[in-house]
Amino acid sequence: STADTLSGTYTLSSACVGSATLTDSSAASFVMGFSVYGVSTTSTNLYVTLKSAQAVASGGAHSMAATCSAATLSGTYSLSLSARGISTGGAFTGSFQGVGTVTFDGMGNATITGIYNSNTGQGQTFSYTGTYTLPSNCDGTGAFTIAGAASFTLVVWGGGEQIGLVGSDQAYVYTATGSSILPAACATSTLSGAYIYTAAGFTETGTTQTGSEDEAGVLQFDGQGNVTATYTDTQAGTMAVSKTATGTYKVGPGCLASATLTDSSSITNSYNFVIESLHGENLDVLVANSGFVRTGSAHAAFTNPSQSITNVASYTYSATPAGSVFALFGQNLATKGASAATTKLPTTLLTTTVTVNGELAPLFYVSPTQIDAQMPWDIPGGQVASVIVMNGSSTSNAAAVYVPATGTPGISEFGNDRAVVVNVDGSVNSGATPAAVGDEVVVYFTGGGPVMAAGTLTTGSPAPMGLSPVSGRNSITVGGVAAVVSYIGLTPGSIGLYQANFTVPQLAKGSYPVVITIAGMASNNPVMNVSN
Repeated sequence: STADTLSGTYTLSSACVGSATLTDSSAASFVMGFSVYGVSTTSTNLYVTLKSAQAVASGGAHSMAATCSAATLSGTYSLSLSARGISTGGAFTGSFQGVGTVTFDGMGNATITGIYNSNTGQGQTFSYTGTYTLPSNCDGTGAFTIAGAASFTLVVWGGGEQIGLVGSDQAYVYTATGSSILPAACATSTLSGAYIYTAAGFTETGTTQTGSEDEAGVLQFDGQGNVTATYTDTQAGTMAVSKTATGTYKVGPGCLASATLTDSSSITNSYNFVIESLHGENLDVLVANSGFVRTGSAHAAFTNPSQSITNVASYTYSATPAGSVFALFGQNLATKGASAATTKLPTTLLTTTVTVNGELAPLFYVSPTQIDAQMPWDIPGGQVASVIVMNGSSTSNAAAVYVPATGTPGISEFGNDRAVVVNVDGSVNSGATPAAVGDEVVVYFTGGGPVMAAGTLTTGSPAPMGLSPVSGRNSITVGGVAAVVSYIGLTPGSIGLYQANFTVPQLAKGSYPVVITIAGMASNNPVMNVSN
């Protein structure tokens, strides 16, 4: 690797497309083109191309709004790794494409693991250990043993959430990107629905690289291990070829997945994925067959199914512990609207059922676009569960939902962001019926998590009479002021409902947000009114 400094001038149009002319320390001239995207209060991102008489390059640029150190990088990141083999005479000798993870220990040590394809073989595993340094400007270095002793430039942006690597060893020139934004856990149902993908790579005969080829299309996962694909392959000088493929997939530890699909030409393709983002909506993709090796990325075409399962009160994703109530959104979920008519909740309403890990869930309400149901009490916390809807003879795709092991409270709301708070006289708190300082009031919520039960907890049946307080450490604030809490736990005789009894703290007359915190997880913040 050779360090260099370029300087010059740039222009930027109102369409956010720009250009620049630059000169390096050896007086060589460069032309840069760029477009600006993803502008926020904390970062600006660019697509960039750079050209000189000797080289053409393309990539991305990202503003750095943080101060870095080795401790900035800690934990596991996704990794998409590509490389090109270069002979001493400057000719291309092969390619290396891999996906996997890189784990940083926060103290200067890192491990890279994953699967790669090259012109000498497919589906091979790699595991490399090395060291890294990261100064305060977030522009550091790394050293690994890959094909040989490899050195890297390491850059970090997004407050340490994103990384980039560029380097080389005796065999390859490498580039890689990674992200620490990963799901809390993954299961087969994490991959569900349609993903748009693009991939680029090379064709080969034996171990000889014969050309380049790109691919774009749609992967359709059913959440239960089956996948189909429709895509187009494009090569220079040839007509684009449209194909379809079917196969199966599985999701393994660390949110790494694999699939095998046979296409309409009877060619078998092996896929490897790294599942990224909070709900699995982004994937790093690695694909290969005996004549075509490629790598790319995939993105959920619509709202990822796991984002369609929420806490019924706060509509927060991945926030429904066992025993609480969740809302599920979709299409054709039921023939019409219907509500449960008994206090022992049914598991079938009209012709609709919902299963969580194969267990029937009690139903409060169904409609063509929404279902409200109870998360069964015996679903393990801290894991991903699979949710499937049946409407008559039709079965949905499976959707993943992360079931927290602790409370993730969501306060019930009505009207315009108002908390369901019952005053000491039994009236519902509002602007017309405020609570007085010193009154003990009750706020209702769901997602309280584990409790010290007063009796047996039966899925679909009312909570036992008596107090069943939550086991997680808890607190309540009103307008940011701590309130004295007398009880937080299940509402006796209700299903999936929790309540918190607290004393209104000393506040001036006004409207104030209410926040419940259990085991470090804060609720939504609808408001209540205080009279004095």
